[in-house]
Amino acid sequence: METTGHPRPGKTETRLSAVILAILVMIGAGVYLRQSHINPAVVALRPEAHRHALPPDLYQAALIDTKGSRIAPFSPPERFDPDTLYEKINGRADLYLSSGFVSLNTQRFTMDETAGNWMELFVYDMATPENAFSVFSMQRREGARTDDIVPNAYRTENALFMTHGNVYLEIIGTDASEDLQQAMGLLAQVFVQTHGGTTAARVLGADLFPEDGLAPESLQLITANAFGYEQLNQIYTCEYNIDGTRLTAFVSERQNTEDASVLSVEYQQTLLSYGATVVDSSVSVDSATVMHFFDTYEIVFSRGRYLAGVHEAGSLEAAKILARRLAGHLEVSDGK
Repeated sequence: METTGHPRPGKTETRLSAVILAILVMIGAGVYLRQSHINPAVVALRPEAHRHALPPDLYQAALIDTKGSRIAPFSPPERFDPDTLYEKINGRADLYLSSGFVSLNTQRFTMDETAGNWMELFVYDMATPENAFSVFSMQRREGARTDDIVPNAYRTENALFMTHGNVYLEIIGTDASEDLQQAMGLLAQVFVQTHGGTTAARVLGADLFPEDGLAPESLQLITANAFGYEQLNQIYTCEYNIDGTRLTAFVSERQNTEDASVLSVEYQQTLLSYGATVVDSSVSVDSATVMHFFDTYEIVFSRGRYLAGVHEAGSLEAAKILARRLAGHLEVSDGK
């Protein structure tokens, strides 16, 4: 009687299967042994591998001297110039390059008792304090909390940002742990102490705006192409709340009264050329022009050596109130 189904494997097939199984077992054992002996080159890249055997020259070349603290450098410093900046911060380089960027020095630091936790220090030389403040203010994070290390400083969950003289400084950590936050503060403090102390720190442009209605931490400096217009540079802006309306005031200190007046006229002409219309509305501010532009109002005037105004206001009445306050404040400032 014939049987149905699959035929039994022969002796040859059985032996071949046994050989293949043995080979697979040997490969698995080799992989296991290989994983248990990590390549020393890989270990050397880990922060914890550097904690107790740092070469002296790494400390000597460190951007910040951390000897005697829990913080140690674990990578050599790197330097980037205008031609190579994109290699480090591709996607953001244009902001720095258009704001007077000179160089960037970076280095990573770790904590000697915390495995895997490290932070990277970014030191941007922006040539002038104004340039440094500009990139700081233009990138300020929403909801960030102010830090009192220097007047221009704030923190996020895992980073610290500040300006000091012509330097814009960032310290970015791998996590939001309290230890790492403390280490960031220590790095920043040492940097300040070794770069002129607190006397080098000041808030630029803060005295240009009246305090009534001012939104805290809204001060910005636009170094070029403010509001999309090429002729506007070195423009400080601040946000205000007037009778529930959010407004933007702007001020720029020029070389003299004539420069401020000429720039005011040029900016008005530019707006008119793009379709703005002059609004016949009294502002009680000498030389002020009120324009209606794409459902918003623009007020532009000069006061002494200052160009000033209110930008893209949704309420004409609120804009007029702010323009009067701003003009009165600048009149006092210009008389000092």
